[in-house]
Amino acid sequence: MLTIAIVCGAGIATSALIAEQVRDHIASRGRETHVVQATVMDLLSPDFHADLVVSTVDLPDALGVPQVSGMPLLLGTNPQVTFDDIDRLLVRIEGGGSDTSSEGR
Repeated sequence: MLTIAIVCGAGIATSALIAEQVRDHIASRGRETHVVQATVMDLLSPDFHADLVVSTVDLPDALGVPQVSGMPLLLGTNPQVTFDDIDRLLVRIEGGGSDTSSEGR
């Protein structure tokens, strides 16, 4: 099962709000993924693994994990942009493609 990490500065309130929206979206697509809340420091830990990151903060591309901006979900400006980016990247990841670029930023 793929893991989506929801990352904000503290990994508490903002990521909880976004994680709920991402879980609902994934469920509406009939997919199964593990959605976890995380901090930037979690991403730097060798024990932490994520297949995709949805973040409200800028992260270096060098992390080697595909990234999507979570700001449209947080602000409610255009959540579909983030959902489309998530869907597109999950298809690439499941298909074995390697895209580590920042999407939706």
